[in-house]
Amino acid sequence: MISGFVFNNSGVDEWRWTLAPNGKLTTKKLHSIIEEKINEGNSLHIETHRNPLVSKKIEIFIWRARLRRLAVRVELDKRGVNLHSVLCPICNDVVESVEHSLILCKFAMEVWERVCKWWGFANVVSLSISEAFLGKSSQHLSPLQILIWQAVEWSTGYLIWKNRNQKVFKDKSWSGPMALNEIQVISFEWISRRIKGKSIDWLTWLSNPKSCVL
Repeated sequence: MISGFVFNNSGVDEWRWTLAPNGKLTTKKLHSIIEEKINEGNSLHIETHRNPLVSKKIEIFIWRARLRRLAVRVELDKRGVNLHSVLCPICNDVVESVEHSLILCKFAMEVWERVCKWWGFANVVSLSISEAFLGKSSQHLSPLQILIWQAVEWSTGYLIWKNRNQKVFKDKSWSGPMALNEIQVISFEWISRRIKGKSIDWLTWLSNPKSCVL
């Protein structure tokens, strides 16, 4: 195998990354390769999306949700998990899919309506997981406001899922107002810690979140 190689004794040994033409390892190239591998054979072709105002676990949760890789009952049933029911543990009316759990369940709809009203949006953001959590309902906002609104969207989805798990494992559940309060607190903590060059006032956050970064 080595007989065809010609060695250059005048140089210095160095590491080379064979997946890049120039042999240099970069996070950008690595990310593109991971994206390609993740979406091989995946008809949804869901790219990962990042938001610096939330933690990495929230980014991963949103990515999994958009890929429909959450452990909802319809997916567990497909994998042969023995369940007493495949109905939504919150409303007990409809088979629990990712879309139903995070958006279409009566509880989820109420939470989204409250969050949208808090932000001054007229309607629920989206009825499609493939379009949800991308900040697309945020017309007429600045780029920073859009980023903050998306962080709130992601916080909302995550806390709706957290409420679902509390119901399944602890038989506890928030009311709509309690969920909104939890979303306001958690998103404020995440965003205010990570936003650069800005400070967010708590009372303004509660009353008019869009004006916090004007």
